[in-house]
Amino acid sequence: MDKNWYYNNIPFRITSPLIIGLVVYLLVLLFFDSVDQLFTNIFSREAIFVIILTLVFLEVNRLVIIISNKILPFEDNIKTRIIVQFGASILISISVISLLLNWYFIQFEGFSTITTELITFNLIYLLIVIFSNLYYFSIAFLYTRNDTKIAEEFIRKSNLELEMENFKYQVNPDFLFQSLEIIISELHRSKKEADELVNNLASVYRFTLDNKDEDLVPVSEEVDSLIPVLKLFKSKYGKGIEYKIDVDSNCGKHLIPGTLRLVFESAVIQNIISKPIPLRFEVSNDNTNVIIEYSLNEKLQVNKQLESRIEQLKKAYSYLSKFGVLCDKENGSHIVKIPLLSIDEE
Repeated sequence: MDKNWYYNNIPFRITSPLIIGLVVYLLVLLFFDSVDQLFTNIFSREAIFVIILTLVFLEVNRLVIIISNKILPFEDNIKTRIIVQFGASILISISVISLLLNWYFIQFEGFSTITTELITFNLIYLLIVIFSNLYYFSIAFLYTRNDTKIAEEFIRKSNLELEMENFKYQVNPDFLFQSLEIIISELHRSKKEADELVNNLASVYRFTLDNKDEDLVPVSEEVDSLIPVLKLFKSKYGKGIEYKIDVDSNCGKHLIPGTLRLVFESAVIQNIISKPIPLRFEVSNDNTNVIIEYSLNEKLQVNKQLESRIEQLKKAYSYLSKFGVLCDKENGSHIVKIPLLSIDEE
């Protein structure tokens, strides 16, 4: 767990022994009913010794955590790690505190029978060991949970980016075949018109290739890329397709490349189109969305590949914006709201 832990923080390592040491000294005075000596002995030898003892105690426990991190990583076996760290901290703390207390009383107080003092100090520091380890493990669990969420978010992001790439590179065979059929059919009537349709189809795929490395494109470019597609299918269906584009191309917002074309493809493929019941396709925008509305005269057969691409598009916009793509059916029309994106939302 390679984190900037509190126990490695220099200010914490300097201030905590002073604060905790004084608290321990106060508890000892309370236990021996000598609290009235606190203000007269605040800088006494005993108080300084307790602070030094606390410093050693904290550093020893810090060393236990560091060694435990190396030999028993938290992520490998949580239960074993908790048992080993608690056990090692308690045993080593009791040993170090007992050794230093015996040394202090022999060297400075002139006697070695300190059973009561040993029990008192060890009980106090035992409580500190328990609370400090609980604090450590609570933070460790929090880090682990956050790391898991970050990893899940990274995987989700990677999957969405991959789906976006697939969406941008994927050529809908139905669209391609229909486009070629339109061009071949037009060749029998007007070579000049057929050449124009070839140029329109080339524009569509040139836009795809030019933006293969772009996650977003300006709204103006996305609208421009839709026009050749509309012209292609207008040539085939004539009055069977009516379209209207009323988008503020200077709004400064962006869309995922190929968004409008995919929605139009969906409208063409899922609907029966005829002169008596034309496909009316309108594109407009407000401050937050591009709004696409088209009439519904749905076919019975469902195009699974197209549905899959629509789902990819929805997931991509859900990741890049707060609201994602909104779809609704109202008064015989299908309404699709696509959020306008800013570059800083990437």
